[in-house]
Amino acid sequence: MHEIDFLPVENEDGDSSKSGDAIAMRFDSAALGRQAVVVIDGGFTAIGENLADHIRKYYGSTHVDLVISTHPDTDHLNGLLTLLDNCSVDELMIHLPWKHYRDADKLGNYEKIVAVYDKAIELGVTVTEPYAGAERFGGAIRILGPSLDYYNELLAEAIVEVTTGVADARKTSFFGSLLTKGVKVLERVRALYPSETLTNSDETSPRNKSSVITLLQVDGKRLMFTGDAGIPSLEAAADEYEAHVGAFSAYPLDLFQAPHHGSHRNVGPDILDRILGPIDHGFRKTDAYISSAKNSEKHPSPKVTNALGRRGAGVYVTEGKTIAYWSPGTKRDGWGPITGIGPLEEDD
Repeated sequence: MHEIDFLPVENEDGDSSKSGDAIAMRFDSAALGRQAVVVIDGGFTAIGENLADHIRKYYGSTHVDLVISTHPDTDHLNGLLTLLDNCSVDELMIHLPWKHYRDADKLGNYEKIVAVYDKAIELGVTVTEPYAGAERFGGAIRILGPSLDYYNELLAEAIVEVTTGVADARKTSFFGSLLTKGVKVLERVRALYPSETLTNSDETSPRNKSSVITLLQVDGKRLMFTGDAGIPSLEAAADEYEAHVGAFSAYPLDLFQAPHHGSHRNVGPDILDRILGPIDHGFRKTDAYISSAKNSEKHPSPKVTNALGRRGAGVYVTEGKTIAYWSPGTKRDGWGPITGIGPLEEDD
């Protein structure tokens, strides 16, 4: 039995244009002899309470066995502080940059990393760092990336970007590009997929590339959660997957979370070919899930949703609602099937 829920994350000023991640799940664990409850990221501050309410209502519990923080962006990390106030937690997996770099306090949102860590220690939560190869629940959860060496490399790059002003310039460029868009991406519907325009350009920040990539193996299913990871991060995670599980063609994913809310800066044709299979010959009908705000004019990118669809994936987005991936026979009152995204114009 397994239930995975992608909660909607909308930005805190209420205009719902800034995306984020908040994922709750429970599954049968032979290692525990009961169901395990796991959270990956907590969205913005207020979303942590939504997560706690969801776990209480649908999982019948106020206890979380494992919380994984993928990286310290506000739309992923901040809600974990609220979650800790509302649920008991056994273990928190989070990168602790001050253990690796003396100028770590220059990172954006550093104070929230410290606050989450301090709160966890105050509450008696076990705190560990997530690096490739770490396993929990008898191997049901496995960290595919980053490795410790790769994290240290990315952390140093991220701090250099902050101290040299590159990080601010990157944000200015990103938000400037938003101003050129007047139509929400999901309104660009067309009948057939256009020619692929997604490229293998590695454009995302080292901060995003440091995101934890997690594999869940349960009930014969394989599910990959990616945070805001970038192409090199996914390549390294794919190496870990193939070494530990086997070739994607022989052991295909059942669920793939498209990283960074479906941004075209975080995936390319080559890594999608490797993970999902080539165009028109996907390894299986993988479900691709995307956490994106309902009024976002940038996420998900049609280049990405189309690329996923061309490789046989069903593409599903939160867009202001919780979307779930359940084992057969799971029922909740008032819940129904979700509609996937079809071909879109690639004008982003």
